[in-house]
Amino acid sequence: MVKFNDKKEAFEKLFETIDKEYITNDTLVLAISEYGVYYAQEIAKSLGFVEADFLFSEPIVAPENKECILGCVSETKDIVLIDELIDAFGISKDYIYSEANRLYDEKIISYIYEYRLGQTIQYLKDKKVILVDEGANTGLTLEVCIKSCIAQGAKQIDVAMPIVPMSLAKEIKKITDHCYFVYEIEHFVDTDFYFRDRKDTYEL
Repeated sequence: MVKFNDKKEAFEKLFETIDKEYITNDTLVLAISEYGVYYAQEIAKSLGFVEADFLFSEPIVAPENKECILGCVSETKDIVLIDELIDAFGISKDYIYSEANRLYDEKIISYIYEYRLGQTIQYLKDKKVILVDEGANTGLTLEVCIKSCIAQGAKQIDVAMPIVPMSLAKEIKKITDHCYFVYEIEHFVDTDFYFRDRKDTYEL
């Protein structure tokens, strides 16, 4: 069930859904994954008066199964966890928080130094924020980024994605100001499934 031929088509359809009246010069467009960078840059470029940046995060995985994601930590040290999985696997909270600290120290800090010269994202207070990605499978990255924006005092939080699971879309609409989705899929497979060509044409 292909929905988009490529990123360009996905962006064009996404940009059409965005209500421009809510976007002002105090709006910041934030990519929340490497796949979202292209869309954030294109939105900023097309609007012409807003900036694009990246809100960094890393998944927290189970100790014996690196494919099993238990949660996510952001560059503002906010954390979102899947408590049901953590309890089911009998994983201690000590492991979770020590792993979150390790990921922050070893990965997120390196991203911040490489792409923002060591400056954490500290200018969200009283900003309007649009969180952008290509899609969302679990929604954990999106949730931790929303939590970070709230903690940093953003005055408006919007979300823009070409494609998203319908169940996640319903939940996100409850906790954000505006959501822009091209497709909300009831029986979601994964983001790759809906693109004919999903080449990584991004540049941080």
